[in-house]
Amino acid sequence: MKLEKIVINGFKSFADKTELKISHPITAIVGPNGCGKSNVVDSIKWVLGNQSPKSLRSDAMADVIFSGSSGRKPCGMAEVSLHFSDVHGLGLEQDELQVTRRLFRSGESDYLINGKSCRLRDIRELFMDTGVGVSAYSIIEQGQIDQLLKASASDRRVIFEEAAGISKYKAHKKEALRKLERTEQNLLRLADIVNEVQKQLRSIKLQAGKARNYLEYSQRLKELRVKYSLAEYHKIITHRNDRQAALSQWQDQFSSVAANVSRCDTRLSQLTGDIMETENQINQCDSTLIGARSRIEQQLERISFLKGRMDELSERKKNAAVQIQKLTAQTRQLSDEMNRCQNELKDNQRKLEDKTAELERSQAAIADINARCDELQAELEDEKSGIIDIVRRTAQLHNEIQSLSNYRSNLSGQKVRLSGKASQTEQQLSGWLTEKAQYQARLEDIRSVLSELQNNLDAKRAEMEAIGDRRGRVADQIAATKEQRSAVLSELNVLRDMEARREGLSQSLKAILTEQESGREYIEGIVADAILAQTDYAQAVEASLEGYADALLVNSTGAFLQDEALQSMPDSRIRAVCLDKLPPFVDRLDLSECPGIVGRLVQFVRFESRFAPLVWNLLGKTLLVQSLDTAMELAERLGPDYRFVTPSGQVFSSGYSLSVGPVGKKAGLISRKSRIVQLEEELYALNRRIAEYEGILEETDHKNEHLAELCKELRTSIYEANTEKVDAESQLRMLEANIKRLMDEQPIIADEIRMLEEEIQQSVQKEHLSKRKLEELEEVNRQRNAHIESLQARFDEERRIQQSRNAELTELRIQLGQIQEQQKAIRQRIGTIQSQLQHSRMAIESTRTEALSCSDQRVQTERAILATEASVSELYAEKELAQTRSKALHRRVEALIAERKHTDAQLRQYRQEQTAVEEHIRTLELELSQLHVKEEDLTQRVREELQIDLNTAYELFRDDDVDWDFVREEIADLRGKIERLGNVNVDAIEQQEELEKRFEFLTAQVDDLNQSKSQLEQLIARINKESREKFESTFNQVRMNFQQVFRKLFGGGKADIILETPEDILESGIDIIARPPGKETRTISLLSGGEKTMTAIALLFAVFKSKPSPFCVLDEVDAALDEANNERFNLIVQEFKEQSQFLIITHSKRTMSIADVLYGITMQTQGVSKKISVQFEGSQEDTETAVA
Repeated sequence: MKLEKIVINGFKSFADKTELKISHPITAIVGPNGCGKSNVVDSIKWVLGNQSPKSLRSDAMADVIFSGSSGRKPCGMAEVSLHFSDVHGLGLEQDELQVTRRLFRSGESDYLINGKSCRLRDIRELFMDTGVGVSAYSIIEQGQIDQLLKASASDRRVIFEEAAGISKYKAHKKEALRKLERTEQNLLRLADIVNEVQKQLRSIKLQAGKARNYLEYSQRLKELRVKYSLAEYHKIITHRNDRQAALSQWQDQFSSVAANVSRCDTRLSQLTGDIMETENQINQCDSTLIGARSRIEQQLERISFLKGRMDELSERKKNAAVQIQKLTAQTRQLSDEMNRCQNELKDNQRKLEDKTAELERSQAAIADINARCDELQAELEDEKSGIIDIVRRTAQLHNEIQSLSNYRSNLSGQKVRLSGKASQTEQQLSGWLTEKAQYQARLEDIRSVLSELQNNLDAKRAEMEAIGDRRGRVADQIAATKEQRSAVLSELNVLRDMEARREGLSQSLKAILTEQESGREYIEGIVADAILAQTDYAQAVEASLEGYADALLVNSTGAFLQDEALQSMPDSRIRAVCLDKLPPFVDRLDLSECPGIVGRLVQFVRFESRFAPLVWNLLGKTLLVQSLDTAMELAERLGPDYRFVTPSGQVFSSGYSLSVGPVGKKAGLISRKSRIVQLEEELYALNRRIAEYEGILEETDHKNEHLAELCKELRTSIYEANTEKVDAESQLRMLEANIKRLMDEQPIIADEIRMLEEEIQQSVQKEHLSKRKLEELEEVNRQRNAHIESLQARFDEERRIQQSRNAELTELRIQLGQIQEQQKAIRQRIGTIQSQLQHSRMAIESTRTEALSCSDQRVQTERAILATEASVSELYAEKELAQTRSKALHRRVEALIAERKHTDAQLRQYRQEQTAVEEHIRTLELELSQLHVKEEDLTQRVREELQIDLNTAYELFRDDDVDWDFVREEIADLRGKIERLGNVNVDAIEQQEELEKRFEFLTAQVDDLNQSKSQLEQLIARINKESREKFESTFNQVRMNFQQVFRKLFGGGKADIILETPEDILESGIDIIARPPGKETRTISLLSGGEKTMTAIALLFAVFKSKPSPFCVLDEVDAALDEANNERFNLIVQEFKEQSQFLIITHSKRTMSIADVLYGITMQTQGVSKKISVQFEGSQEDTETAVA
């Protein structure tokens, strides 16, 4: 690969497009400082992808765009292109390569390869392992040649890795490690997610089963509720139509009554209008009368006011005459004072002219004195400037002497420190060897602790999984028990509700028992209320009491027969048991002599003592037997007085009557109570079992939480142990490096102490020479100081005279100012007096005008009094006329009021009739409104709960004969089933499908990640192996080349590069050892500037010899070299020009002489760089204007 040319446009000081052809082996760029030579290097770094404005010597990236100059406008874009040829090794289809970077002021940036847009990463990967790059060894910037030596041992690896061609491998390894870390993190997260999904899947399966049952029950319940709602809606519509017809009849009657009311109301309104009109006329008359009286009083008051006005005008005229006399006397006084002020002003003007002339004479004398002072001061300043030079030179010598003394002290201190450091190094080395042994022992302990902690963590995780499985089983048992409890509770609530509503009894019995609670004390209830059978024998008791279970218990037969209301109430027959008529129970049968009898049925029921006669009479002779065969045998033996019943409810009585099959609806009253007791016992047992399971669940949760905390603590301990392990390993590596460094430093310290002793001797000689020069300068300084003192005395005398004259001048100026202020005060006083005179004359004229006005107003007031008296007489006549008209209007109003009372009485009668009709209408409207509310409520409820429009569904409704009691029972049964299901997650069905799919997906993901992890580990191992082989080969080659090139540049000496940790070749730092001929310096820091530069050049060309870069940019690397070393540098460059191209920026003529093409950069226009090129093979010269 060969660099053909560099094209720069708008970059820094290159304002115009500039093309630098680099096709020759050695190209040099020269020019004065600040002309823009180093901007060429910056442009190469920039196009290769440098992202640091600081390394481009800018504050911001936008600063690389030409910012304009005094004669040029700023550019809007910066663009740099590198053109290469023979690029087959880069894997491109073309033989040529053009890399371009553009930056716009808007902040947009473009990278292009052969004119096509690309990423910065593409450019970096293209040049990776070629030696070309921003931080590669192909570009050495100004002042950074020795950075190769100053860099840390680890940073120095970058150059060797680039030379070995493993930079790309290292980048791939870094990316693979990042992917491996992400893969391991993803595996941990996926493991947690898979466990969580498994738990959710177990739980959601149970919920999905409940959800399916819930949907089935809900659909059937919805169908039944729709039917029932349509029947209710039909009843409401029918009742509403009947009420609507009745409302129409009452509304017609209301119209007739309303017409009579309207007629009377109209007449009443007419009479009221007439009365109001007449009253308005009365009010008008009264207003006229009141107005006349008011105007009479106003006119009388006006006459009184006008008379008072005449007296006031007379008084004002008298006061005006007195005021005119006072103002005339004041005017005469002001005229006299005005004349005095004008005389004072003339005297003051004469004094002002005298003082002004005296001031001008004093200013002329002061000007002469100032001129003489300026001459003396200029001469004094010249002498002082001369002595300042002497003082500066003296200070320099003092500083030099002090500096030499300090330098000698520092050297002595360094010598003492180095001596102390030598002994300290011995002690430190011994201590570090001991510490290394301690860290090795500690590292072994940490590894054993880590193994133990990991085993404990695995055991706790296994225990947590076992507890999780047990918790799942207990949770399933709780769910099953709660479902069983819901079923029992639902059945119990239904039975309790039926018991409360007395289901199974006729409406008459329900009514009687309800009234008995509020008044009929002789009714004790029914037979079923008095008996509570054992659950196992409830069916036998029901069968035995068939027909008697709903019989009334009456404690007073007479009261029962006398209750006529009760006798006439029933709509069906009622059986009553009269407790006061029961005979005593007598039976001497010994049941022990009769095999097959379980016992008397009365023994298997519970009852209150007051109902004992009743129970013994009903069940005392009913015997519980095991089968019907036994009953028939015993009936023949015991006779017809005994009844026999089996546990299943089969009854044999009277020796011939046999009852089998299920008992009737009414006979279930006793079984229902027994079932309620049984269900309550079951409910108690289920609640206790649920509490036990929940206790186990809570205990399991506590154990699980405890184990989770232990696992967390163990993970924390493992992390801390790993951290401690890493710290220990790091400390161990650091100790090994320090031990090696101390062992290398011991011979170096001895050499440094010897060099310090030689430098101390040289500083003593330099200090003696500086002291002799200082004594000579101090003598010259004393002579000049004497001359300055005489000049200063003359200058001080002139300054004293000048100050005296200035004081006199200041006094004159003060007196002149006082005279001017007096003159100003007199003029202000004259102005004030003139203003007062003007005001006095105006006041006299105003007062005379007012006196004449008062006379005219008095005459007009007398005329107004006569006119007002005539108007009062006319108003008295108008008042009498208004009083006569008002009396006539009052008589007419009284007649109209009497007629209105009669009409009002008729109106009240009609309104009463109207109110009665309205009451009927409101009652009907209220009923219709209630029906409408019921209809809307039913429609809204059905729409919200069942999502059905009841109005639309009613169009297809047919009023069939349906057993609505059965429908209600089925609805209640379905609701009970739904309630027993408890909380139902309807989405559980879809969630189950989603979770199953997710579980399958996550399992596949885990397998993929494990496979990816294995592939990444294999890739990293392969990269490490190849990188180790390449680096080791390159390192050995560079090491051999470095030794050869170093001896060639220095004419001898020794140099070497070594690995700090050879066992870890991929991460080991690299140390450089350089010993020029005749020196035994052990550290690079003790080399001179030129020696450091030569050592860095030797290392650079050693790398070039091992892995040549297509081109090399050297920016003033020869600045620190003398002529001999510069010659050696040029020879080395010429040796390598067959392998690489060199672009050298230099000020050295020797370096210019080896160049094939020489480019000169100048700045003829301020801020704009210009290119001049010279090719030594011919005489061609080319001048262009370069890009800024």
